[in-house]
Amino acid sequence: MYQLPADCPSDAFAAFAHLKSRTSLTIEDMQVLAMIESYGEAFYMKLAEGIADTEARRLLERNAAEERGHAHRLLKAISLKGGASFALPDRGDNPFFVTPPVAMDLTADLVAALEAGEIDGDLTYQAWADAEPNAEVADLLRLNGREETRHSERVNAVKQRLLAA
Repeated sequence: MYQLPADCPSDAFAAFAHLKSRTSLTIEDMQVLAMIESYGEAFYMKLAEGIADTEARRLLERNAAEERGHAHRLLKAISLKGGASFALPDRGDNPFFVTPPVAMDLTADLVAALEAGEIDGDLTYQAWADAEPNAEVADLLRLNGREETRHSERVNAVKQRLLAA
C-alpha cells in the first residue's frame, strides 16, 4: 500500500482539504492528489449506481471519467516536474480506499456539498496553477480546475432532473 505522508489524513476529502493549505504543490502532493482524484472516480461511479434516470446517471459517470483523467494529468505533471516514475496504485494499494465509497441517496444536502466542493476544487487548482513555475504543469492544473466547474454544472443538471419540485 502507498504510504501517505505523516501529516496527510487518510480520508480523501480531508486529504484534499489538507492539500488546500498548500500554496504550491510538491511532487509528493501531486501523488497524493492523483490518488484522491482516483477515489473521486469511484465516488461518482458509486453515486451513479443508485440513479434510475439514464441521463442523470450518464452525467455522474462522465464526472467519474473526468476525475480519472485528472489523476492521469497529475501523473504527467509529476513527470514534467522531474518526479520519479509514479503510477496510480490499484484500489487495494490506494490508502484512500481503506474506506471505499458506499452507496448513498442523492439528497439536496449532498448535491449542495458536491456543487460547492467542485467549484472550490476549481478555485484551488487555479491557485496552484498560479504558483506553479512550470508552464506545462500550470496548464494541466488549470485544465483540471476548469473541469471541476463542469462537474458542478453536471451535478446541478442532475439536481434539476431528480430533485426539482
